[in-house]
This record gives sequence, structure tokens and C-alpha cells, in this order.
Amino acid sequence: MSEDSMTAIEFLERYSTEDDCLDAIENFRWPKGFRCPNCDHDDGYRLKTRPLIQCSVCRHQTSMTAGTIFHKTRIPLRNWFWIIYSAAQDKGGVSSTRLAEQLGMYQKTVWNILHKIRHAMAKRDEAILLAGLIELDGMFVGSEARKMGRKHKNTTVDDCLGKPNMPRVTFRNGRMQTEVIVMVEAERWRAGSIAMRVVDSSSYQDIKEFAELRAEENQVFKTDGFGSNYALRTVSNTHIAKTCSGEKSVEWLPIVHRAISLVKRALLGTYHGVNPMYLQRYLDAFCFRFNRRNKPSSIASSLLRACVFALPMTYAELKL
Repeated sequence: MSEDSMTAIEFLERYSTEDDCLDAIENFRWPKGFRCPNCDHDDGYRLKTRPLIQCSVCRHQTSMTAGTIFHKTRIPLRNWFWIIYSAAQDKGGVSSTRLAEQLGMYQKTVWNILHKIRHAMAKRDEAILLAGLIELDGMFVGSEARKMGRKHKNTTVDDCLGKPNMPRVTFRNGRMQTEVIVMVEAERWRAGSIAMRVVDSSSYQDIKEFAELRAEENQVFKTDGFGSNYALRTVSNTHIAKTCSGEKSVEWLPIVHRAISLVKRALLGTYHGVNPMYLQRYLDAFCFRFNRRNKPSSIASSLLRACVFALPMTYAELKL
């Protein structure tokens, strides 16, 4: 059975016990064998009662889950691994309510785990830089204002929920609108890698910073004629722009609009609306799966690695 390519049945068989899950974490962290961080000796043994490896020479004990998102967890690793598999394999993502019912867990606990996993997805994709012909456009993601306890319409509020990291939200016709910049590699008639970023507005500076962060230097950008898009000429020698809207815009930028349609469908179909404060994490999870869609059987293994090497997060940090 391949470590990187597994069906659901193979995954369940491979990680059927806590020891199997610990073996996987150990293999990901020390692919060439354990080395003691205290004396650098290459011989150690696992304790039976705790997830620790003890050095045979200096007796130093190393936690197998320290420095991973599994650190100090009280949830069985089998549950963690199945949630990771579900989050990786479902194209539209998976809701905490549905998983909580399947696993007999509290919804709040599963919500916490899923957000840690989305954090790991984001960290894993930070190094992916888009190249070639890149289509860029913006979109608005909305949810019912009444679900957030709001009755205001046609007003703009910078901090509608009183949170410091809350993106700018516009209330229009009873819906909360959050702006997102989307970049997609246009490879002939199909999409390559994708990147999305929640912004206060599609300003000149926002577009410039996002392009510098997630695209290689001097690539070809294709956009509509929106004024702020000309910021791309500061990061690229080639910027192709055309003034258009509606159906003409879809014809001019078909790849990025297809991606926008897919992510909106996923957010609405799976989560029925997302709190703007956590929207970036949901977008990061969508991009993680989208960028690996050509190898669906290995996405779970890739996400397991990401979770092993992602730093632990507390519940308070997740709520920021």
C-alpha cells in the first residue's frame, strides 16, 4: 500500500489504531529515523503509556506530537486522522456539524479541529507561487446579515462584530459582503494553481501586495479594466487589461470566473454562509484541495504532512 496514494478503505486500515497514527507522525517527523534533540544519538524507543520517545543514551524524552497541531490533544488520533481525510477529500469541504454527528463528538470540538487543519493547509500552500498567464479578478462573498444578528442595510461597517481582525464588510440588501481577490493560472483552457485573499477593498496597494506575495516576478497578468488592477504593472512587464463587465467579463476572464463560481458554490452548499472573520481559512482550504485536484488519492497524505509540520494553535488563537 502506498503511503501517498490511498483509498478510503486503505486509509481506515492503515490508521486503524492509535499506534498506527503515532507511527505515521514519527515517520513524517523523522523520515531517516529518530535522532535525539538533546545528544543527537540515533537510537530511541517509544514508551508504552505515553506518546514519547526516550533516547537510549541520555534518556531524554521527546514528545511525538510536540510542535504539531496534535500537541496536547485529548482527542483520539484516529478521530483526528479521519477528520483530516474528510477535509482533504471532499471537494466542497466538510462541515463540523456533519462530522460531529458521524464521530459522536461535540460540534465545537470538531469546529476547533477543522480550523487547525485549515491553518495547516494555509501554511502548506504559502510557498506556492503562480506563474505563466495569470487571470486576476475580485469577488464578493456574502451571507445573510440576520444570521449575524444584524438588521442594518446599505451601510458599511469596518468592525461589525467587534473583532480586531474582522475584514471590512458591506451590508447590502440584508447580506454581508466581503471582498476577495482571486488569482488563477490560465493554462490554455484549464486552470492551474489558485490563490485567494480577503481584503478590505480591491485597492491599488492590496492588489500589488497580493501579486508580489503569491506570484513569481514578471509574469503575464490578465484582468478587466478596473483602475486598481494597473498596480500589476509595477510587478510585471506584461499586463493585459480590457474594460468589460457582465457576460463580457466572463468571456474575457473565463478561468478565474470558473474558479469563483466553484468556491461560491462550495461555501454556500457546505456551510450555508461563512463568518467573514474566518473566511480566509475556508478559502485557504478550498485552494489547498483545488491545487491538488489532479492527484485526489494523495491529498490526504499531503494534508497529514502539513498537519505534522504546522505549529500548534490554541483555541484563543483560532478565535482571533
